[in-house]
Amino acid sequence: MEGKRRTKRWPVVVGVVVVVVACAGAGFWAWHEQPSFCNAICHEPMDNYVDGYFEDATLMANAHEQAGTTCLDCHEAKLSEQVAEGLSWVRGDFSVDEAGNLSTVGVRADAKMCTRAGCHDFDEVAAATENWGGEPGVNPHASHQGTAIDCSNCHGAHETSYMYCNACHDYEVPDGWESPR
Repeated sequence: MEGKRRTKRWPVVVGVVVVVVACAGAGFWAWHEQPSFCNAICHEPMDNYVDGYFEDATLMANAHEQAGTTCLDCHEAKLSEQVAEGLSWVRGDFSVDEAGNLSTVGVRADAKMCTRAGCHDFDEVAAATENWGGEPGVNPHASHQGTAIDCSNCHGAHETSYMYCNACHDYEVPDGWESPR
């Protein structure tokens, strides 16, 4: 009689294990999609980025958070990159600047990244900045340099934005931005 009872329990035990593993996997995946995942695992250097995303109203990252855009909407999670980043973190093979941000990030925000479906419409952005600062013909999004510069030359998602044009010109600088002059 005891042998029969054991044979009836194994499907229930296996079923429970499968459900628990599936729920844990789904929970982990949902957590992986959240900004808090990055700094829960890799406190240094990710704390600064996540704190800025949630708390620093001067950063473009915070404007994205306010709009409901998550980190992974811009930073596509590729398994090979995540493994390389994880190994780099474990080895301590990265450097941070005086503010605690990564010294060499390597991610540039270009028009292809920023104007993909569901994000920014470049024609609308350019139209909104026509005659910048009341100066006819001035438009920082219709630069005479064309594609030689990209969005991140000026827009700092995780750092103070920078009025790149003012390396040569003297245009109005938005509040909270830095200017080379």
